[in-house]
Amino acid sequence: MQKYLFFILLLFFFACGKKTERNSRFSEEQKASLHLDSTTVLKAETDSTVTIDLNPFLKRQHFDFGSLVREIKLLPLETTDESLVDDIYKVVVSDSNIYILDQFKGRGLIIFNRDGKFVKRMPVGAGPGELNRFYDFAYDTENNELIVYQHSFLMFFTPEGKYIRQERLPFGFFNFTVIPGGYLFKTLGSQGNSHLNGFEDYSLFVTDKEFKLESVGMYYPPKGKILTYYDYIYNNNRTIHITQAYSDTICEYITETGQLKARYVLDYRKKKLPERYLHLNSFDDFDKTIRQNDYYFYIGKYLDTGTHHIFALENYSIAGTVIYRDKHSGNLKGGTDADYITGEIPPIMYPRGVSGTYFISIHWPEKQDSLLSNSSIISGEDKLKIKDLREDDNPVLVFFQLKDF
Repeated sequence: MQKYLFFILLLFFFACGKKTERNSRFSEEQKASLHLDSTTVLKAETDSTVTIDLNPFLKRQHFDFGSLVREIKLLPLETTDESLVDDIYKVVVSDSNIYILDQFKGRGLIIFNRDGKFVKRMPVGAGPGELNRFYDFAYDTENNELIVYQHSFLMFFTPEGKYIRQERLPFGFFNFTVIPGGYLFKTLGSQGNSHLNGFEDYSLFVTDKEFKLESVGMYYPPKGKILTYYDYIYNNNRTIHITQAYSDTICEYITETGQLKARYVLDYRKKKLPERYLHLNSFDDFDKTIRQNDYYFYIGKYLDTGTHHIFALENYSIAGTVIYRDKHSGNLKGGTDADYITGEIPPIMYPRGVSGTYFISIHWPEKQDSLLSNSSIISGEDKLKIKDLREDDNPVLVFFQLKDF
């Protein structure tokens, strides 16, 4: 269901881009502020690229997820009438708070403190500080500001969500993150960016704080019928990875040097979706075709804790495949079905974020949680936190570390 909902959102997003392009919404002053005459093109360096062989995982198979887990920490999110959480897309953790992008009214943003206590649900509306056509957010650790992207603007808030100001943007994009002295933006292709004079088909923009376009990279004209509702930019303590839908290369942006490196290439050639399927006439044609064929494709789902990372391949005729990789040994573990001992580990979803060396996943309370009282991996303190949870309570954030394997 989420795939279809987000596809509708993307159609709306592209339509907005085309409309604003016709209306020339960018002023001459905004165009001049980009300083396109000094913009450089980043070439993805391949001197340290690692090819990851995923061909052994191209089938339905179980894997022992429980044996991979070193540590689990549980954080129930406070449940009140104001704090109810919908399906979660993204989790970001700061020193003081936890920020969650969920499906509330299409896309919403809710704040909890580090103890899981409700702080604020960002209001939806068209007034100052209210969210309307909201796409992404990031946290600026240098300036201690929550930054929200809603169409045409970056909006700045205090860590607790008090509105400060907004700044108009001179181009369209989809995701962003904060880097020292500026921003990194990820586009989905030519999103009303024809005013960029030849740079519009690059999907990675590097700017300063005034949105001067310092460099571009990852040339990738728009294509494909399905896009992920997750990010394409993954920032963990300034280690930044960038993915593309239907591109098997995962890049890293080095903030200290401004370099772009092709870090990983995913190899699943035995059952890779042929390029021609990306150019079918409609989404319905594409969806029908891939559900009737045993093909895999990559739409950019990726997370990295520094010690381990996770990839997800899509196959609509079988099931999605999740692969964890130990970055030190290079060993891979994964499959379509994650096994674990009931009562040791709560059922968890594909991770929605990272915090240091922890993946952050989601568990929705259920009756069987009483079995976790005998878990050897969950601490006594965490067992007390979930002891009285009901099935209609807010979800539990599950922070988990993996063993070396």
